[in-house]
Amino acid sequence: MRSSAEAPTGMRSGGEAWTCKRDPHPDAARMEAWLSDLTPDLRVGHDPGRSVTVSAGDVPLLTYTYRPAPTLSMVRTLADEPVPGVTWSPPHIDEHPRLHPAGDHTLSELSATGTTATAAHRLIWTGHDGAPVLDEWRALTAALTGDDSWVLMFENTLTNVSGAPLTFGAAGATSGGLRWRGALSYTGDGPWEVPAEVPAPATVVLVDDDANPHHPPLRSPGGHTIAFRHAAVITAGPRDTGTLAALGRTALSAPQRRARSPRDG
Repeated sequence: MRSSAEAPTGMRSGGEAWTCKRDPHPDAARMEAWLSDLTPDLRVGHDPGRSVTVSAGDVPLLTYTYRPAPTLSMVRTLADEPVPGVTWSPPHIDEHPRLHPAGDHTLSELSATGTTATAAHRLIWTGHDGAPVLDEWRALTAALTGDDSWVLMFENTLTNVSGAPLTFGAAGATSGGLRWRGALSYTGDGPWEVPAEVPAPATVVLVDDDANPHHPPLRSPGGHTIAFRHAAVITAGPRDTGTLAALGRTALSAPQRRARSPRDG
């Protein structure tokens, strides 16, 4: 546990060791300076045609592999503690229970501002016969919150390109969508799922955008596009989940990123 007088030592982005001393009565300007010192800038590493890694100083916060199959791995807190695994795929579709990623895996965006980092791309999901079923645009954005937490934003659109109606997320479906083992999940009314075991080294709160489609089931005619947004707030150690959920809500209140359609090329 941190003491009231001193925060743990760490590393600046340049490799210099630092210790954050706390004044018992800081003014707002000094506090802002401390928080700026406490969290290094975000930076992006890119293995072209394969993966993106977002780091805060020397701590790799996540690695997103976008080819050959989209996979999010090695998610960590700012204190360099691992958090449980996450899977992110289209919701279960009754007519096509098994989808396969195919098509263009080129990144359409890769950017970093110091406090945020974003990677976005398009991919095609095909059925068992190889025919296109969904055209997906997806974006991952990491954002620093100014304390020992950070937010991972998931945004995606799914366009039905199968030529026939699709049924998403029928009752009883146990696969697909955004699934984060060990996370506390929030809707507008608070936590709706509290797992039996939440790993002690880290807390993850997953916040659902109020504008997301409500299902099951959700029926999508041919050519129809649906959009989803979620915010995962990640912090080291136990924290008040209501406070973390509020950080997620703040992230979701920002304008939605532009989702590319199949006609964008």
